Amino acid sequence: MFSRKIFVLLALLCSALSLPGQNEMSGPEVAAGISLPATGSIYGLDSQENKPALLQIHPTEIATNTHAGSNFARSMVYSGPRSTVELLGVSSAVTFHTSQPVFYVRLSGDDSEILRSRVRIIRLKTVKDRRVVSDFSMNIFGGQRKRQYDEVAASKSDLETIWLKLTPQSALEPGEYGVVFMPRDTNLIPETVYDFSIAGAVAGKKQQ
Repeated sequence: MFSRKIFVLLALLCSALSLPGQNEMSGPEVAAGISLPATGSIYGLDSQENKPALLQIHPTEIATNTHAGSNFARSMVYSGPRSTVELLGVSSAVTFHTSQPVFYVRLSGDDSEILRSRVRIIRLKTVKDRRVVSDFSMNIFGGQRKRQYDEVAASKSDLETIWLKLTPQSALEPGEYGVVFMPRDTNLIPETVYDFSIAGAVAGKKQQ
């Protein structure tokens, strides 16, 4: 009988330990009944039919397009070369249904202040089968490259110790966007983009 009680206690303990999130400390509450998880880097607070929902935004690796053919043609008319940093595909896997999402960025480690100063929300330009993150151009005689990207004005505020609250200062138009940690050096590019969509774009319509 005693050994059976021990077995039951052990079974209950194992069951409790296996419950998802049972041993994870959640972060601050961002809406009624919704707290930031203990894992993950970037989340956005969505709202659909007046119901809030927390969506995790995952990173997507960038690709560099050197535009070799068009750059050769540009050189013939003494125009400088250009290259673009892009994401493959025309839309993100994460879609927000509100035009006023709020984002939460986990800043941990020794470089948290550096990351805080570099985080940006940017608009992505859809061209054919890809989305352009940033554009680099150079004059025909060489010289320093010029990095261009379409930044969305956003306010930053600290939320407890490791979270940064990122709030767009105006409603986001339907389309493609990304949260990035933009390097200070204008010759460098972010390795990944936390891309997301804002619902409402006309299906099949692409920006030129």
